[in-house]
Amino acid sequence: MSGRETHQKAVTRVGQWLDLTDEQRREFVDLVHQSFGAEDMDFSNYDERYLNFLEENIFTNDEIIEYLNQAGIEPETVELFESQSIPFDEVYRSWNEIRYSINEILDLTMLLKLIHEYSEQSEDGLVNSRFKLQKLVYLVNRELIEQDRIGPDTKPVDHGKLEATGFRYTYRKRQSGPFSKNLQEDKHRLYASNLVDEELVEGDSTPEVNENKARFEISLGGSGEVLMDRFAGILRNLSTDVLSEWEAAITTVVNRCGSMSIEELQNYVDSIDDVNQADERSLLIRGRQVEYDSEPWLEVSAEGGMSYV
Repeated sequence: MSGRETHQKAVTRVGQWLDLTDEQRREFVDLVHQSFGAEDMDFSNYDERYLNFLEENIFTNDEIIEYLNQAGIEPETVELFESQSIPFDEVYRSWNEIRYSINEILDLTMLLKLIHEYSEQSEDGLVNSRFKLQKLVYLVNRELIEQDRIGPDTKPVDHGKLEATGFRYTYRKRQSGPFSKNLQEDKHRLYASNLVDEELVEGDSTPEVNENKARFEISLGGSGEVLMDRFAGILRNLSTDVLSEWEAAITTVVNRCGSMSIEELQNYVDSIDDVNQADERSLLIRGRQVEYDSEPWLEVSAEGGMSYV
């Protein structure tokens, strides 16, 4: 799929222009997304015309204005939202690179590897919903837990000397089954930098909390394909047990679930005792705990370019 302008990227451009922190930008994007449903997303191109739609119909909402004020945005800038006068030429010029640390590169590459391997195995040639991505990552971590590699209180060290492995996503029980908010946020970030691509399929729901009346097909974006080419070989050459077990768990889950429909995957996950017996919002898996506080190491631009910092 192409790296065309899309809903997530269009809104993220505005967050970048506002100079929000990463956390604030994720909150801003989520708040905008929650302000309308899939039935409002009838655009074939999410370009300046779409930003004008947001400016006239979404950005003037009281919740958005209140959030901008609480985030410390200059009153003059908030006034641009209220008066529907956002300078979109400047918004687009300010679209800068999204930076990733060396630690993030490993995690994100493994997530891209899961998407890539599953896409090759699946009938559609992609991950055909956010529901499937959520459940596949959960199953990979669960596979590793069964090997006694992850403990709830394990403190990781440098990735070259990991004492535990697996995705760093904590899962709780939702109505749709295991769900990780952090995975959803990371997927948004990957999407904004063209590492993954999403295509909206309207009128086709899944059990996932954010796929009512629509589902999203997920595949590698242009930058994701480049990243996989550059780093997949490096990962294969690493001799650490934790990485080989992580890769093996991905392959096991893909082979087991690659041909399952959404309904079959839901039934399979729901049949797991830990999931079946858990109450709503109960903790299912505590992911590998890690804070990314190292300096940025790689820049990925929205156009698909990459550079080392």
